[in-house]
Amino acid sequence: MAKQAKNEGVLDRISTLPDHMLCHMLSFLPIKDAVRTSVLSPRWRYLFTFMSTLDLYDYRQFRGFTRRDFNDFKNFVDRLLLFPKQQVRLECFRVSENASDGDCPRLYGWICAVLSRGIKELVVSYGKNLRLPTLLFTCQSLVTLELDIPGDMKIPPDVSLPNLKSLNLSNFLFSDGLIFKLVSSCHVLEELYMEFVKLGRNITEVNIHSLSLKRMTLEFVLVNRDKDYKMVINAPNLEYFKFYDMLADGYRVSSMNSLEHANIRVHQCPEYAIYDVNRERAATNLLQAICNVKCLYLLITHAETLIPMGPEPVFAFHKLVQLKFVNETEAWVGTWILEFLHCVPNLEILHLALDAASEGIQPLAENVPSCVSFHLTEIRVSRFVGDEPMFQMISFFLKHATVLETLIIAMKYLTEKEELSITKRLLELPRNSRSCQVITE
Repeated sequence: MAKQAKNEGVLDRISTLPDHMLCHMLSFLPIKDAVRTSVLSPRWRYLFTFMSTLDLYDYRQFRGFTRRDFNDFKNFVDRLLLFPKQQVRLECFRVSENASDGDCPRLYGWICAVLSRGIKELVVSYGKNLRLPTLLFTCQSLVTLELDIPGDMKIPPDVSLPNLKSLNLSNFLFSDGLIFKLVSSCHVLEELYMEFVKLGRNITEVNIHSLSLKRMTLEFVLVNRDKDYKMVINAPNLEYFKFYDMLADGYRVSSMNSLEHANIRVHQCPEYAIYDVNRERAATNLLQAICNVKCLYLLITHAETLIPMGPEPVFAFHKLVQLKFVNETEAWVGTWILEFLHCVPNLEILHLALDAASEGIQPLAENVPSCVSFHLTEIRVSRFVGDEPMFQMISFFLKHATVLETLIIAMKYLTEKEELSITKRLLELPRNSRSCQVITE
């Protein structure tokens, strides 16, 4: 019995697995390690050529490569991708410029090869402009496409990606509107990421239309444009929306009734730093489109333009329960915050990340937002430096918040003595809520 147990302990269970499972396991290894398994036995000799995933993305696997090593490696990938009568479809191909050693024609050939093998996921990162094959934009099998390539992206007029669900484009320059036609042509697209994207001078309108989109990130980079642009978005089923850009000339955005999370960072161009009623109207339209959101991160500059002042709010976030409000200038005014809180009647969690203020909230000391009176349970204040306007704000919250449970103050650039003095003053402020705890960090 002991001898039998000993023999079972050295049984090669991995080799008893079917080939397709072994190939799947090899797909998780760096390509060099996957190839090394070919020496294990005659059965393993060519298994690596049937891997469903080929990952050449991580630059670390090419450390120490000489010129000869790169030439040998590129020839090896050529043989691997062009292997005759390959029996296994290649589902995922990830590649960076390190793998091709900056060889554009070689990388172009690799992309063409994988597109003809039923590829589902394609990830390409290249440090300079790279011509993309037209076949890429008519690939019927693609489900995920991620391209990180600087330079002008050329999209053919006739595009068809019927199974694409995730599209990630980074660092491109869009000189025409065909990219937005691409988005509209992907009828099952669920995730769209455009990060660090430059809009060319000819772009006068950003038009995104998709009824299937659930997550969208738009992060545009301002280039030398002689014209403003207008943004048109029709994506009513979005659940997550992230938008970073300079304030556009106008917004026409459909209501997003399913929106759960929004991350909005809007800056003004220097020439629009002064109040402009047209800019106010544009920003109002943007905020009205996301008014059904539940969790909101809002970073703005020149809030007097983005938050219209008046006796009645022009928009209301009735579903919003969590808000992080960020202002990165040294000119915010306490009344801006209170005006906006009147637009969020059911807010429960408030996070303020503000630099030193220019004015406090004394003019509106008796005008209490309903969320402060009845719903706010947690308030966090970041970057607190002990300035008097912020003390006014904190005192206002403690005085009028009836159900507040936690007030967290994160101090910044203060000595230990200053922190102790401020903490003592905070703890002495009167509170309306008996259960409220004041915590300093």
